[in-house]
Formats: sequence, structure tokens, C-alpha cells
Amino acid sequence: MLAQARGWPLFAEPTAGCRTGDHVIRTYRLLLDTDLGSRIQRVVVAGHPTLSRPVSRLLARDDVEVWSAPPRGVWPDRPFPVDHELDLSGPLRELGEGQPRDPGDWLDEWRAADAELSRRLDALLAEEPGLTPHEVAGAVSRAVPPEGLLVVGASSPIRDLDLMVAPYRVGDRRKVIANRGLSGIDGVVSTAIGAALGRPRSSRALALLGDVTFLHDSNGLILGPDEPTPDLTLVVTNDDGGSIFAMLEQGAPAYADRYERLFGTPHRVDLASLCAATRTPHWRVDSLLELEHALANANGGLEVIEAVVDRSRRRDLDARIRSLA
Repeated sequence: MLAQARGWPLFAEPTAGCRTGDHVIRTYRLLLDTDLGSRIQRVVVAGHPTLSRPVSRLLARDDVEVWSAPPRGVWPDRPFPVDHELDLSGPLRELGEGQPRDPGDWLDEWRAADAELSRRLDALLAEEPGLTPHEVAGAVSRAVPPEGLLVVGASSPIRDLDLMVAPYRVGDRRKVIANRGLSGIDGVVSTAIGAALGRPRSSRALALLGDVTFLHDSNGLILGPDEPTPDLTLVVTNDDGGSIFAMLEQGAPAYADRYERLFGTPHRVDLASLCAATRTPHWRVDSLLELEHALANANGGLEVIEAVVDRSRRRDLDARIRSLA
């Protein structure tokens, strides 16, 4: 609402509740490391951004003025310098309500750059052999209808989703939630089940999570005979281990001799058999078309779609995505 009123580009994480409208910049975290990002002079922060190193670097810059509304909750401290505090009850007034909107050229520059970079990103992913985790995130995002619910797992899935969120209209009331923080991997299957049961009027409930996160709470699939069963589709991006570290310092070629055991952590678990043990319907897909078909044909109740992707090219893919900007 504030970005719309003042004519500003909007950088919103998937769980921000405002990833809607025509001011949202889909590829913001890639564009922040370009000349366009270097020209930012003021940032207005609502909440506590957690996903992106480019955002953290932006908020730490000496030449950027930061206005911030304290996040709600018991830990209001922010890990970045704040020049001005915002009152959540009247941000428009504090930022100059009634003053002229910012010139449209600034927003137009961001929109044009975002549209071009989004086009090249989609083209790159379409040319990749096999199914990519980004395509999984994009397909799940497109499958969330108005009034729908999406629960997102920690680590790579929420960051992949950040680049791939489908354009959503203002007022469609999609609810996107995620466990965040150092224990964000804990209890995600149970969180998704609880969220689906606690929001019974959702038009559809989905969850997107990685295989390690799924295995960490796979006993969440065990429901007592007298317990309610949600209508919930769990989409598990299975790359047989953890891929986020491949994109960080630990994934550098110099550590290849020890990376798999310490950070890749392959598990070789047969998810179909695991689901069968709890009588949970299971689909296994390894192409975008199969995934879209599975998402479009939900059986009702609790079910798992296992989307198989290749982790071995993840570091290279991430580097090529960043190079697009």
C-alpha cells in the first residue's frame, strides 16, 4: 500500500503478505548487485528480512538511509543500522503523506529491468536438462489459488520460491507462511498439517519443502485414527541431500573432497516406501509437465508429490543465474 501510494518498487519476500500488485520486483535480489541497485538512497523496511545477502548488504551500506518499522514479537532488535523508526499506525504520514509521488521514471526502470531479467531467467531454466528446483517452486506458486494456503520449508525452497513467485493480484488473499530462524527445519510437516487444519476455509492447502526438511519431520505423517486429516498436498523437492551449502562458501571446489559427507549429506531414502508405511498417497515426478499434472489432479486428503531434481549442478546453476544480472 505504501509502495503503491508513493510510486516505489517493492521488494517483498514470499511470506511478506504483500507479494502482490504491479510494484513488486520479482528479481530484486539479483538486481540489487547491479548499477540500478547501487543508486538506491533510501530503504523503508517493514518486518525482518531474512532471505538474501544482497538485501543484507543493501541495509548495511553507509550511503543508504534506512527507515524501519520494528518487527512484531519478542525480539524487536534488527541486525542492521536504522536511521529512522517508523510508527506502524501511520507510515504514510511520517514519510510525507500528501507530498507528490516520486517520479515514475525510477519505478519504470526497475520494472523494465525486472521484466528483462525475468525473461532471461525463465529462458535459462527452460533450457536446463531435467527438472530444476526453481521450476518446482514456480509450479507450486502457480498452483496456489485465491484464498489458498502455502507453507514453505527453510533453506533452498523458500529462496527458490523468492525468485519464482507467480504474479498475484491484490485482494486474492493467499496466505504464505514459513518457519524461519536457526530451527526453521524443525517440524515443517506438522506445521503444514496444523496450518491446513487451522485454516479450513482455504480454497487449497499446499506445502513446498526439501527432502531433508521432509525427513526431519516425516513422523508428522502419522495421524491417529481419531484425528482429523487435512486436505494438503506436500511437494517435496528431492535432491538427495542439502543443496543450499553448494551455493555458499562450503561448496567451493577446494572443499569437494569433504563436502558431500559434511554438507551434502546424501540419505538415499526411498520416499515412496516411507509414505507407504503411513498409507500416505505418493506421486514421483521428474519433469515439469508431470509435476503440473500432479498438482492439477489432487486426490484430496494428505498426499505427497516427490519432485526429483539433480543436486550436482546446483552451484553452477546458481552462478549462471546470478550472472544474468
